[in-house]
Amino acid sequence: MLKSRLHGRASLTGGLAAIVVFLAGVWTAGPRAQQLGQLYISVLDVENKPVTDLEIGDINVLVDDVDCKVIKLEPVNKPIKLTVMVDNGPVTTRELATYRSALRAFFEALPPDIETSLYTINPQPRTIVKATRDRQKLAQGIDLIAPDSGAGMFFDALVEASDRFDKDKSDHYPVLMMVASDVGSNMSAMDRDYQKLQKRIVEKGATVHFVILHGGGERANSVAGALQTEVGLAVTKLSGGRYENIAAATRLVTLLPEFAKQIGQSHLRQTHEYRITYQRDSKQPPQRISASLSKLRIGLQAQLSIDGHMP
Repeated sequence: MLKSRLHGRASLTGGLAAIVVFLAGVWTAGPRAQQLGQLYISVLDVENKPVTDLEIGDINVLVDDVDCKVIKLEPVNKPIKLTVMVDNGPVTTRELATYRSALRAFFEALPPDIETSLYTINPQPRTIVKATRDRQKLAQGIDLIAPDSGAGMFFDALVEASDRFDKDKSDHYPVLMMVASDVGSNMSAMDRDYQKLQKRIVEKGATVHFVILHGGGERANSVAGALQTEVGLAVTKLSGGRYENIAAATRLVTLLPEFAKQIGQSHLRQTHEYRITYQRDSKQPPQRISASLSKLRIGLQAQLSIDGHMP
């Protein structure tokens, strides 16, 4: 069964604040599994630094308004692996210098410990820089992005990226940053591939971010934005990512660093979170879960997740 992709957030600034998550169909079969549940919590202080000294007694869990016993609290470190995919089609040809400046700003704004790879998607997905933490290699890769006159295979690139998610068995959360234009091939989008893509996003706890640049006009064997918009909106909503549709390439220079900061914040939380194991008497699937901190510290920023994924 696929887990619901739901998250809760709270700013703990006055009184006891609860973080609430509504659930449906999350629990699995088996009498013991129905009595034990797990949640993940990440807490940052006023300086945006992780709180690393939580104890069992600091956490209160309510399930359907009934107090539950917290029996284990474990630190969890699950980093991000980032894939950046760039449309190097006709729109890029006109705005190549701006694209490169925006990508440099993006990589500079990323935390240095995020493993990152860089791909282009025209006329098919192509590796520019393999996964690395070396920012110099990524900067050099930006200069290797070559414009192509063909229609970008943006959907193929998404599916191929999900294939890599599936094959990588290391303990991490995949993040995909897609920078595309609205001029791209619609020929290979198939329902079974779309379903596979969505399934892998949920199973792997992936986050997909989308920026689509409106290039104007329409080409033979291409679609002006219909598929990109439909798929982009769907996968960002499913994964907790962010979707932006822009009209001017110059906006990328400020927009991509915003994405980098969001990705960095997610990475910070997911490498400094706690897994809460709690016990409850009822064997019925829970519908509403809330958690709170019993020892208040001013300015804490807490985020709760049912699977550890915090986009």
